[in-house]
Amino acid sequence: SWCPYCQKVWLTLEEKKIPYRVEKINMRCYGEKPASFQRLQPSGAIPVATIDGTTLRQSNDILFALEDLFPEHKSMMPPDSVSAKAQEFLRLERQIFSAWMYWLTGGGSQSKKSFLETLQVVEKALAEVDGGPFFMGKDITIVDVQFVPFLERMAASLLFYKGFKMRVAPGEKTDYPNINAWFD
Repeated sequence: SWCPYCQKVWLTLEEKKIPYRVEKINMRCYGEKPASFQRLQPSGAIPVATIDGTTLRQSNDILFALEDLFPEHKSMMPPDSVSAKAQEFLRLERQIFSAWMYWLTGGGSQSKKSFLETLQVVEKALAEVDGGPFFMGKDITIVDVQFVPFLERMAASLLFYKGFKMRVAPGEKTDYPNINAWFD
């Protein structure tokens, strides 16, 4: 799915090994949504999940519901002992997202500088993780789930539109070895 919010939900369902059924709905840019979907989600936004008769209409609400409703499956939550660090990383995800969008959508040299500085903060954060390669260590958590769709889109869009290469082939020299290890 190219929708980053759907991707977060899909990744969580796969990682937790929760059975699910997908109903494909057009993103707004591809046309009208079916009336049946509009009744379920009046705004037309995706993703939407119906779990045990309850409809959830925001990706993060769905992620937290999956944690609460399926405790017998792998937890995606970081341990309580590192919850402050997890919150710091979640704020960093929003910072890198904003810096990326600003540079991608027309910002000048200052926006590029801001993006590169923030990307270095992400690189450093991953370098400092004990037991990586993920943000909270050796296991993927909800923190990584928040980063995945946007870092993937950053790597693709910035290479295409700006000629900026942040993801490289294994063994290729890069200023972002920890980000690349996280991708791999």
